[in-house]
Formats: sequence, C-alpha cells, structure tokens
Amino acid sequence: MGKRKMIFYGVAALFAVSGVVALPSGNITGGVGCLVIAAVCAFAGMKGKTEQRADKKTAPHVAPASANERIVETIRTKLVGVTYDNEDGENRQDILSSMTGNEEIEVEKYIFNGEPAAYVKCGNKVLGNLAAELAKDLAEKYPDARYTAEILEISGGVHTFGCNIELDIIVEERKKAQQPAGETIVYVDQSSKKYHSKPTCSGMKNAKGIPLSQAKKKYTACKKCCKWG
Repeated sequence: MGKRKMIFYGVAALFAVSGVVALPSGNITGGVGCLVIAAVCAFAGMKGKTEQRADKKTAPHVAPASANERIVETIRTKLVGVTYDNEDGENRQDILSSMTGNEEIEVEKYIFNGEPAAYVKCGNKVLGNLAAELAKDLAEKYPDARYTAEILEISGGVHTFGCNIELDIIVEERKKAQQPAGETIVYVDQSSKKYHSKPTCSGMKNAKGIPLSQAKKKYTACKKCCKWG
C-alpha cells in the first residue's frame, strides 16, 4: 500500500467517524455529507491501487544470461520474515510500506545455521526471505542454480505489509560429455577437501556437482554422508 492510498483511507476513516457521530445528534445533513466524503475518499484509494496494478510492468522475466541456461521452474510465493529489522536497524515493514511493487528485486543465496537460505533484496535493502523449506528444497534439487524474481504484489497494509513474488530457477545446461551416463555425481566447494553425496552437507557454500571419478582425483570422501570410498 502506497502513501497516497494510506492518506485517502485515513481521511475516509475520519469523515466516516464524524458522520456516524453526527447522525444520532440530529445533524442529518452534516452526517450524510461526512459519510459521502468518506465514501469518495475510500473509492479514490481503491482506484489508485487499481491504476497502480494496471501500470505495473508486464515485461517477461529477465532471460537467461546465455544460450546454455534455461528456466527449469517458476514459483509464486510470499516472503517470510517481513517484520524483522535489518542489520542497519531499519524495519522491513517501513521499506515495504514505501514501495509501489514496480521495483526491481534480486535473490541472494546464503547459509543460515548450516542450512540453505535466501534473501530477497531491493537494492541493498532486505525485504524478507524465501521460506526455509523452499530454500532447502531448491538447493537440493538445483544446487548450482541462480534465482531471479519480480514482485507480484505488495500486500496488506492495515496492520502488516507483505510481498508476493514470482521466482525463476535458472540452471546451466551441461554438455553430455561432461557427465557420463550412469556416473554418480558428488558435491564439492572451494572451502573443503572432501566430496559429499549431499550438496548441503557440512554447511557447504556454493556446492558444485562433479562426477565421482573426477572427485576422487582431488578430494577424499566425506565420512558423514558418503557410503563409498
């Protein structure tokens, strides 16, 4: 909800209260007049929201950066953690209340308490997170994917603002020669000297899948998740 809409609704509420108070006291003309003004202001606020949605950009999502990339999944979801304060002390509700829904956003993956997580940001301001279960599921299904997103709606506004987004999961197509048919894929990252059967094992960051035969040349097996040597 934008500031313009909040002003219209606030004025409408004031006139509505005045009208309700005036009618029982016998001031019929004044009471009806206040209620009419309240209805006009409320309608103006609703009209502003409708016009904002009509003006919202309808351009398709950002295309994959190269011919080797493709969108493997598109998900509509709402952000969580939208009532928290950011590290600079600014509350995410204050950020959302000033937005129109036309802003560009980006998704930043990270690890929280050893589990995959993802911020959604507008510029350098965090708006919220992907739900923990969704972030974990995507990390397991598409460990090397990058995410793009756009805002569908800034929702709420009476007590709490929310943000609904459409999320694209983009992966790089690998040449078949790089992954022999039937060969086991394991996961490594730059900070570890071990290979893993799970991309989220031991709090790995930016895990990369490689063939087991290749991993054995440079890494040793993780005793926690690998059942082979």
